Amino acid sequence: MIKKINQCRICGNKNLIEVLDLGCQFLTSVFPDKNHIDSIEKFPLKLIKCHGEINACNLVQLAHSVEKNLMYSDNYGYRSGLNSSMMSHLQHRVDQIMKTVNFEKNDIVLDIGSNDGTTLSYYDNKIKKIGIDPTSNKFKEFYKPEITVITDFFSAEILKNYIGNKKIKAITSFSMFYDLEDPVEFSNQVSQILDTNEGIWVLEQSYLPEMLNKLSFDTICHEHLEYYSLTQIDWIMSKVGLKIIDVEFNEINGGSFAVTVCHKSNKMYKTSKIVNYVLRQEIKKGLLEKKIFDQFSKRVHLFKNNFKNFLISSTNSGKKIFGIGASTKGNVILQYCDIDKNTLPYIGEINPEKFNKYTPGSWIEIRQEDEILKMNPDLLLILPWHFKKFFLEQRKYSKFNLLFPLPETHIVKSNE
Repeated sequence: MIKKINQCRICGNKNLIEVLDLGCQFLTSVFPDKNHIDSIEKFPLKLIKCHGEINACNLVQLAHSVEKNLMYSDNYGYRSGLNSSMMSHLQHRVDQIMKTVNFEKNDIVLDIGSNDGTTLSYYDNKIKKIGIDPTSNKFKEFYKPEITVITDFFSAEILKNYIGNKKIKAITSFSMFYDLEDPVEFSNQVSQILDTNEGIWVLEQSYLPEMLNKLSFDTICHEHLEYYSLTQIDWIMSKVGLKIIDVEFNEINGGSFAVTVCHKSNKMYKTSKIVNYVLRQEIKKGLLEKKIFDQFSKRVHLFKNNFKNFLISSTNSGKKIFGIGASTKGNVILQYCDIDKNTLPYIGEINPEKFNKYTPGSWIEIRQEDEILKMNPDLLLILPWHFKKFFLEQRKYSKFNLLFPLPETHIVKSNE
């Protein structure tokens, strides 16, 4: 059910120090209906760091692992195709891959953690497209018919049942590499099926320095076991015969980085100068030291007190506050800050799968977004705050005062 780790997940170092304790939280990715509230379980959410040894990789990671089947069940709520900002981002990633790789007819691309098939839908139809994801059964209706869907956790052995001895030209894993119990073995499995001469693997995940900078502690959830900088990605790739050739930063999920890798023996792609520059900068930022993480912890605790007090005082003064966007990240904020239906009666959502369900731990009812907007709240708490640009560009939100919790709590006043 739950396992406390006693050594680093990637280098085996047993010297692990605490970074941040967000307490025990109900599974943050699960949205139960009224009849299943009692079935959701509560687990520790504590961040630790591999520290001290000369050969330590300095990975920041969760102190506990929750059984995968509990998190990736039918209650799993995220779907890429409902967010226009995410869709544009994924299309950009695919466009970049199409420009980089010389695809021929019937070459294979693989998306690991393919969700609802959005990423794969952007590839040219001359390419054979495969998606693998343990939750894909729930989203099969959204996959285009030419996509091969495998409902399972990734392994090279499973893929070989579909591709035989063929190798894959492009592999993507977006927002899932930090969900792995054994990232080194996962990367080794990828290397086995990646084309040696021309293949690339693009993996994108939250960037630890940005999490620290933007105070985006809501990135920390039971699904996300690891919190990476480029240093740890480089450490992993060096162990499995792969090399980093490029890195690109973006604002997705509060600050992410997309890393492109290929086989060490691959002569087709040159390593961008930015790779070594970023590795050097990470050392200069103090990411190998404890001090920066102690400061992060203090800032998170201060945020909790200030944010909670602001919401309570606003409610007590008669302001009607509703939430927008029932999300995993939002659930972390709500639970950590002890916010419940007395302060935030409803959360508006566009995903029909979540209508009339509840947020874990805070037990706030999720309603259709249009219904929430018609109630004319004084404040809308934007839980997916990292999509701020999207919310400010949408006309339907312009007549409301929008409250963004992070990086610093602030209100964008209505235009009306």
